[in-house]
Amino acid sequence: MKRLAVVLSIAVCLSPLPSAAVTWTRVEEVPADDVFSLQRHGTTLYAGTVNVVYVGEGEGTTWTPTTAVDTAAAAVETVVPAGGALWAGTFNRGVFRSTNGGTSWDPVNTGLAGLGSSSVIALVEKGGKLYAGTGGAGVFVLDLATPTQWSEFNLGFPVFTAGTVAALVLNGTTLVAPAGGNGFVYRFPEGANAWQEVAIVPPIAPGLLTTDLVALGGDLLAGTTNRAYRSDDDAQSWTFAGNGLLQGTATFLATDGAAFYAGVDFLGNNHRLYQSIDSGDSWEQFDEISGAFLYALEVAGDKLFAARHDGLWWTPLATTGVERATWSGFKKRFRE
Repeated sequence: MKRLAVVLSIAVCLSPLPSAAVTWTRVEEVPADDVFSLQRHGTTLYAGTVNVVYVGEGEGTTWTPTTAVDTAAAAVETVVPAGGALWAGTFNRGVFRSTNGGTSWDPVNTGLAGLGSSSVIALVEKGGKLYAGTGGAGVFVLDLATPTQWSEFNLGFPVFTAGTVAALVLNGTTLVAPAGGNGFVYRFPEGANAWQEVAIVPPIAPGLLTTDLVALGGDLLAGTTNRAYRSDDDAQSWTFAGNGLLQGTATFLATDGAAFYAGVDFLGNNHRLYQSIDSGDSWEQFDEISGAFLYALEVAGDKLFAARHDGLWWTPLATTGVERATWSGFKKRFRE
């Protein structure tokens, strides 16, 4: 009863999105074409298209394009500022670096080896190093002090069965990478000598794909082909957190520090959008987008952004500035 009272008291503080129809506005500065990736770093959003990065400064209020990362690129999969430069991972063309804000780009691919290594899905900076999750060859690391040579970072990582890294997240000081198609997450905590394999659904979940991973206040939420799973112990164990979500072919996630947002792909180009104010214990649908494929969700300021096949869109949020709800926070208050 006490835990229920805690949940209800927090839920009162968190205003859900209105039940009225949600209005989406397209970012006109970004072409009405595929936006394959969307990340927020600080107060800046980075939207990756076929070969151009659109930089949304001021929480996505002003947008400017870079030059083409690589004219032969098919998609910009991830963007991160690190080591005084801007880095872009691409589909099948590797990694590119810009030291002048995107005016020009140089390839940095020496050392990326193995099937799928040139498809860079995720980039994360930690401790002066840049880590790259690839589409078949596992993880690589680059020293940002001398950024010329990538090295394999796959000790304990079964590249043959889990070489395709769906996401790469820094949770505190722990690198977390869901990979492969059997429901495994790999964690590399500070001081470890190798990746540690953790089953989302022990001992194994054949066919369970993770499609997104986000962190919020010590909690990790994984979007999968079977809705969502949560960890509050640094990815060492996972519990189902998909009550209310539709099961689809992919689940994309975002958070504003007060709530989680999920976009679930079903029937191809149709997506249902949900909000959770209790760290995934329950979800409430607030919109459905038909006929527009969704690649990613991100929150910046008071807006929820959606990277879609027909451009970049946003809708206002109703939860900005309210108390953050996390599962670890619930447990702490429950013990008090």
